[in-house]
Amino acid sequence: MITRPVRERSVEEIVAAAEEAIRQTGFEELALLSLSSSDYSAIVDLVTAISNKFGDRHLTVALPSLRIETVSVDLMEKLKDRRSSGFTLAPEAASERMRRIINKFIPDEQILATARAIYSRNWTTIKLYFMIGHPSETLEDVQAIADLCKRVLAEGRRTLGGRARVHAGVSTFIPKPHTPFQWVSMDTVEQINAKLDLLKHELRDRSIKLTWTEPKETLLEAWLSRGDRRMADVIETAWKNGARFDAWQEHFRYEAWTSAFAAHNLEPGFYTHRVRRPDEVFPWDHISTAVRKKYLLEDYLRSLAGDIRTDCRQQCYACGILPTFAPERREHPGNYWKCPEVKPAARQGAAAENENRPQLLVIGEEA
Repeated sequence: MITRPVRERSVEEIVAAAEEAIRQTGFEELALLSLSSSDYSAIVDLVTAISNKFGDRHLTVALPSLRIETVSVDLMEKLKDRRSSGFTLAPEAASERMRRIINKFIPDEQILATARAIYSRNWTTIKLYFMIGHPSETLEDVQAIADLCKRVLAEGRRTLGGRARVHAGVSTFIPKPHTPFQWVSMDTVEQINAKLDLLKHELRDRSIKLTWTEPKETLLEAWLSRGDRRMADVIETAWKNGARFDAWQEHFRYEAWTSAFAAHNLEPGFYTHRVRRPDEVFPWDHISTAVRKKYLLEDYLRSLAGDIRTDCRQQCYACGILPTFAPERREHPGNYWKCPEVKPAARQGAAAENENRPQLLVIGEEA
């Protein structure tokens, strides 16, 4: 949301960075990281260049979090000789209703068709990444995660027999600042555990591996990401209580944090388990990300209706980026901005004083 529009590095730049990283570290596995690796427009060319460059080094190339609708057969073929045994896809939600709400709609059949294509190319394991706790999620939506995992495994067994595996990775949704869901509440520990218990019960097949994020660790992340300035005192007190290296499970002490909240008469649920009013002033509102708060609220309300927005590179939705960076765009024009061009408004009588204000030329809808 806050790095709009999408900007891409060149293939040559990425290959050079990969070569330097491997030279400096000696590692033999290379991961091409992105929220959605296959959305990179030159992904096939990049994998080809990586294979050519490191073909004699027995390098394993990983593409985590491939978006299902952009996974190509060409990409799978290019990875044939550079793969590990697993292939990662990110449906994020298992029911079509939930995928509409989070603006990542993919038909079930498309997921299954992709799974068939992967297994048919002799990958033995498909990792499916999901989140639980999305706004308006029900236990039926969580059950859909288990059902989808079983259907994907069935596709693998038809092709590979008993060698087929599914790894379901489940994390808990946190409504982060500067996103359309910053107004919603997150699940309580009890709600998260109920959903995890359902998945643990349903996914007991030996060919299905289930991993998840511990609910209390999720709460800590939520407090730190959604807190106001009063959290500074909580953090200091938790440290005095012995909180150290919380990212390591063996060092995480949940009680150190809850007692720190109590010491400052703060209720943790204030930060995590309440719905925000549309006009609420957030602790992070003074930080400008160039994306307007009004735009985020519109996106949130559209999501509740299952109204999906296309990639902003295809259609401009006037999120706020254009006027914020108008001077830079005039100084450095070019299509790498992936936004409509900005031009000075024409002098028109009494409106002449607006001459230097940016005019947004919006493609597809009125500005």
